[in-house]
Amino acid sequence: MRLEYRIEIPGPPMAQGRPRFSTRSGVPVAYEKKESKSSKAHIQQTALSQLPDSFERMEGAICVRIIAKFACPKSKHRKRTPVPASWKSNGPDVDNIAKHYMDALFASGMLADDDRQVASLQVLKIQAAQGEPPCTIIEIAAMG
Repeated sequence: MRLEYRIEIPGPPMAQGRPRFSTRSGVPVAYEKKESKSSKAHIQQTALSQLPDSFERMEGAICVRIIAKFACPKSKHRKRTPVPASWKSNGPDVDNIAKHYMDALFASGMLADDDRQVASLQVLKIQAAQGEPPCTIIEIAAMG
C-alpha cells in the first residue's frame, strides 16, 4: 500500500448511529441525528485542512485503513506505571466506525465518486496509552 493521504481527526472516534424516524404529514421520514451530522462536517473540514492544495479525487480501487484511538479510562490510570496502548474489544462495532468515516469522506463525493470504490478496508480499535489524546487516523491509498 503506497500511502497517498493521511488524515488525523482529533477527538473521540465516532460510530454511525441508527437512523431515526418521524412522520411529516402522515408520511414516515428517516433522518440522521444532529451529533452524527455535525461530526461528519467536522471530519470533512479537518480533512480539507490536512489535504494538500493539489489533491485530486481518487479514481479506481482504493485501500483504506482507519485507526480509532479511544481515550484510556480514568479508572485504569496508574501513577507509577502508566498504562500502555492496547487493543479495544468493547465499545462501538468496527463496521459502524468505518461507515461513519467513509460516509463523510467518500459517500459525500469529497475524496472519490463513492465509497463503492473502497476495495480494501482495515479498521483498528485501540485504547490509547495513558495521557494520550483520542483521535482517528485515516490512511488512504490507491490500489494498483
